[in-house]
Amino acid sequence: MLLSFELDTLRGTLAALGLALLYVSSLYIWPQSFHRNHPTSVKQRILSAVLVTMLAPCYLLLFGSTTSIQPQYPLVTWIGLTNPLSAVLPLALTVLLFLGPIFQHFVTGESFFSDYEDYKDVLLARNLIVAPVTEELVFRGCLAPLVIVPLGWATTVATLPLFFGVAHLHHACGLYRQGTPLLRIVTTLLLQTCFTSAFGGFSTLVFLTTGSVIGPILCHHVL
Repeated sequence: MLLSFELDTLRGTLAALGLALLYVSSLYIWPQSFHRNHPTSVKQRILSAVLVTMLAPCYLLLFGSTTSIQPQYPLVTWIGLTNPLSAVLPLALTVLLFLGPIFQHFVTGESFFSDYEDYKDVLLARNLIVAPVTEELVFRGCLAPLVIVPLGWATTVATLPLFFGVAHLHHACGLYRQGTPLLRIVTTLLLQTCFTSAFGGFSTLVFLTTGSVIGPILCHHVL
């Protein structure tokens, strides 16, 4: 089925915000009995993230038009599930950005996965597979089509990362429950929001330039 998206600025923004909130809120439907890195909590959140990601294309269909005179494409093309070879250059650029840490690991002899040695396999699955795949499919593949027409290419690159950055503010709940001082919570969230928004901008640029979500997923995996 061929689709186009012709939402105005308000509808597009609200639709994108709705999907972003759906993704984040799904992580909190479970009883908050454990900290976020507890295996039980991780498995529950993985299930939530996967289910919302599977439903996201259906959500996107609610706003698509099959009768528009604008260019129409299959849903898989809008989401970016095409052209995997386009991921090569973005992935190479991401690795280039991290040549410093790579060289440090080489000189010191540290394992690339030293931070995960004490983690369970489920944590590795979350950090290296589930988070990159689900977040990029939702925040790039499914949000971009909703706002690209009303906002335009450049504004989408500048503003879409804010959805991604703000979506990580929910980590404040976990820090608060752990008794983290308020100043440290605020500082941590500001730094995290800046980093995630910056990466979100890069990832959105890669997505719109290549037309594929594969590149953003692999770049996210590297980070």
